[in-house]
Amino acid sequence: MKIVITNEQDFVAVDEKNIKTILNSLPSIPKNFRLSIVYLNDAEIAKLNERYLKHEGPTDVLAFSYSSQEGEILVSGETALREATERKIEPQGELLLYTIHGLLHLMGYDDHTVEEATTMHAIEKKTLLAAGYSWNWDEPIEAKP
Repeated sequence: MKIVITNEQDFVAVDEKNIKTILNSLPSIPKNFRLSIVYLNDAEIAKLNERYLKHEGPTDVLAFSYSSQEGEILVSGETALREATERKIEPQGELLLYTIHGLLHLMGYDDHTVEEATTMHAIEKKTLLAAGYSWNWDEPIEAKP
């Protein structure tokens, strides 16, 4: 997978090499897939969230599929820092969680039902733990609207 990373925030350090290595370790990612990842602050992602999804306010991650072989993920570093601080985990792990989550959406995974969300969480948990990050999302899983 070809990955291009743009970092436009300064809330969480972005280790491009580590992110690329971890994302390329995920199963079922086509080798010829082209992925753009942009790390933003809350103000910027809130504008895009409202423009494209008609949702007000910031979100953790937005994923856009442009074709079966190309997509883009937008991630809020500011949200990652806030959530990581609240849950007492590494901000880089939280940032990576959002990035993995977005990529899974691009690969066809969804989280609209409890079963779908459970599957996504299992992949995210396995990937983050294998990479040496903390995981504390084992509360009951809810589907997203």
